[in-house]
Order: sequence, then structure tokens, then C-alpha cells
Amino acid sequence: MIVSTFGFAGSPGSPSFVRVELRIERGILFRISGLSSQAAKASSARIRSALMSCGQRWPGKAITVNIAPAEVSRTSTAYDLPVTLAILASQGIIPKSSLSFLASAGELGLDGSIRPWQTTIFESALNISSQLSDEHHISHLISPPLPHNQKLTYPHSTFSHLQELITYFKSTPNTPKIKMSASPKNPAVTQSVYSSRKITFENIKGEHTAKRRATIAAAGAHDLIMLGPPGSGKTVLAKCIHSLLPDLSPEQIDECGAIYAAAGQAFNTHGSRPPWQSPHSSTNLNGLIGAWRTQKSRGIVPGSWSLAHNGVLFLDEFAEFARGTLEACRSPLESHTISLVRASGTTELPASALLIAALNPCPCGRGLGRKNSCACQDAEVKRYLKKISGPIADRIAIHIEVGHENEDFTASFATSNQNITWSSARAKVARVRKWDRKHVGKDRIKHGPQMTNEATNLFNACRANLKLSYRGLNHVRNVALTAALVDNSPTIEIEHIAEAGAGRLFDRPTWLR
Repeated sequence: MIVSTFGFAGSPGSPSFVRVELRIERGILFRISGLSSQAAKASSARIRSALMSCGQRWPGKAITVNIAPAEVSRTSTAYDLPVTLAILASQGIIPKSSLSFLASAGELGLDGSIRPWQTTIFESALNISSQLSDEHHISHLISPPLPHNQKLTYPHSTFSHLQELITYFKSTPNTPKIKMSASPKNPAVTQSVYSSRKITFENIKGEHTAKRRATIAAAGAHDLIMLGPPGSGKTVLAKCIHSLLPDLSPEQIDECGAIYAAAGQAFNTHGSRPPWQSPHSSTNLNGLIGAWRTQKSRGIVPGSWSLAHNGVLFLDEFAEFARGTLEACRSPLESHTISLVRASGTTELPASALLIAALNPCPCGRGLGRKNSCACQDAEVKRYLKKISGPIADRIAIHIEVGHENEDFTASFATSNQNITWSSARAKVARVRKWDRKHVGKDRIKHGPQMTNEATNLFNACRANLKLSYRGLNHVRNVALTAALVDNSPTIEIEHIAEAGAGRLFDRPTWLR
């Protein structure tokens, strides 16, 4: 007897249907085509124990399982559930006809529980592709319980135990109806999150200039790099920028959910807050921009940059990243996309994240950024800071120094934050972001505030005095425009151009100490 059903393979973000065929004949072997004998033994042990836990018997005959198309990976434990359903159908325990339009995925426990296996394949809004000619017959999906935050893009039923599934098939021998099991109380969250609502400018002493430029960066989505000694508030300022960002729209939430699904993770933030990624400085090139993974038929796996899409990518200790990893930042900084071309395939990943980089002024980490402030020699400092190459620094719009504003440390936090309040900063960012959504591309320059004559003269002098590239000049203009919008000014004043030009720290000839 041959029983046929459907399972899943491929990347969680772009899964594909596979046909699972099972044949029972005389003998004792359990074989899965393309699977090693040890893996087949492990699968048969799980399935046998799960059936016994549900009061069912093992067939006691030879079982051969074939998975089509033949080129897909067979290393996944997600085939436990479709193989078990085929065995039950071959014994007449559940109707054989009910499997002809069902696709299932799940790992079985020894007690019969159906455990999650990359359940984000059901969340992704991407189309499910397949090489099967009869995939249009599939009308329902079966999976373990999903986290409460996952959207149900495809119609499917969820079950937490094999016995529930058997009972369900017996009660609905024809077309099963959609049935939702209770979601787990504490679903696993793989995203790096923190309570962003509690991080405000009140957590930073002084640093009025840094707060002002942080507000501009959040309002205009300008990439930012911070140079300052340890403990000067670089990380807190980065979290403030994330807190200033407005909530995600439903379309942006769907985009982030699809990206996290491709990575095999569940997108779960505080409500609709933008994602936050802060990878360690030891992260390699593949971890930052993504990679192709042929194991377990995962396909494309997005990196931290794509996972931070529509949110913030914070790279602390920027100079400690490998040189190749830093230079890989050029393309996403410019185009906001990552094009991966590998022997396994070609794809393009979204990477529209706000980059915030932070680094110390010297390799020992104890200097204050001033000459003779630590034991580091000038040559060591220059060698350390030159890790940030010119093309990388040129692509980052705002450069700032922190930790150098002199102010009485005993002053109250309320007094030190008189220049800019948190509520006003959030209101300004929301207002500018709303304006930006209506004026995209060239419309931003055409319909935005125009430069005064004095501002134009200073802007023309920036290239000669600061040795700016055309890209750097464009950054100065865009940052000045955002500053004018933040101030609700009808024109770009000379102060806005001066502020934007002062934010090109790495373009100064004397910035290397």
C-alpha cells in the first residue's frame, strides 16, 4: 500500500511543498530516501514512541519513505509529522483521503507532543513555491501551536499533541475545518529587545549637541557615527534614537515579519516598535549581511543588517569589527539593499536600517580623545582610527564627538536637559517623519525649505574648506534640510548649514587627534 501526503522543505521565509510517499511491505527496515541510516533510526524511534504514547501500534513491517522532488534536503525533523500521518492512514486509523490535500510539518516528542519546527514558515507573507504539479490540491496546513504574535497568512490548523490530531481526523473524516489551538503562554522570542520606552534624554547628563544631532538623525533617518571615551553615553544615546523612532506601520510590520521568518525567527517587539539589532564586534561578514546556507535546506539567511530593516542597527566598538566586515557596509549604506551572489543562488535582501556606529578615540579605551590623555602613542591612535576607511565614513551622514562638554556634574538632570526635552524631541521626529512620507526623493528637495543666500555661500565653501566629496555635500544639504524641518523653519538658515558641516568630523584634515 502506498500513502501520499505533503510536507515542507526549503527556507522558512520561502518554503516549498514536498510530496511524502510511504510504502509498507514485508520486512523490518525503516528507510527514508536520501537520509542516512542513523538519521532514519532516530526518526523511527521518535515516531514509534509517539505512536505508543497515543495507544497505537507500530506496523511491524518494512517502511519506505520517499520525498519528492529528489533534490530537496531530507535532514529536517519536520518530516516526523507527515510520515506519522501516512503510517496512521496506512493502518486505517485515519482516513487516507484526508491526507491528499493537507501539508504538515512538525517534530514529534517521545510522549506524542508536536513540537515547533521553524513555525515562522506559516507567518511569512511570501508565496509558497513548489515544483509539484499538483500543489493546487493543497488547501490546509497543519503545524504545532504558533506564538500569539504570529499572523496566520495561510489557512491551517494547529495541534500540540498527536492524540489531538488523531481525534480530530476521526471526527472530521472529510475536509477538516480550521481549528486554532491555544498559543503557548511564553513563546520563545529570538529578537534582541529592551524596554525602549524607558530610555530617554533624561538618562544622559549634558551633551546638548549630541542630543540635538540624535534628534536630527532620528527625524531624517540619517546614519550616525559617534566617537567618544568609554562611559560617555554612546550606547544610551543610540537607544534614545531608537526610542525616538515612530511605531511601525502595518506594511512595515509585515516586511519585518517576512525577513525574520526567512531567518527562522519570530518577529516580536514591544507592540509595533521598530526592530533593534546590536551584534557583537566578533560578528563575521555572513552574520552581518546574510549568507546562503545549504544545510537543512535553509537557503538564504538574512544577517543583522536585514533583521534591523525599518529599525536601528547599532554597531558598538565599530573599529573592532574585522576589516572585511566593515567594508561590506558600503553597499547597504548607499543603496539600502544587500545583493548576495553565491554559487547556491542569487538574491536581494532589504537593508533600510538606521546605522549607528560607536567607537573609542584610542585603542586602549581609556583616552579622552585629546592628545596625551592616555598612554597610547600617536601612531597607535592613527592606526586604530584608520580602520574606519574614507569610503565608509563618507557614506555616514552625521559624525559626532561625545564626552567633551564641560558641565558641573552636580547639576541636576532637570537643569542639564533644559535645552531639549524628550516630549518635544518625539513630537519633532514624528512631525518630520510624517512630512518625509509625503515627500520622497527629489520632492524632498523641491518642496522642502530652501537655502538663504548666506546659507548658500557657506554651503559652497564647505567643499573647499572641509574637502568634502559630492556625496558628503549631499549629506550636508540633507542634514541641514532635516534640521530646518526639526526647527519648523521655512528656510535653511546659515546655522543649519554650519551645524551639518560641523557634523562631518571624519572629513576634517585634523581629526586624527
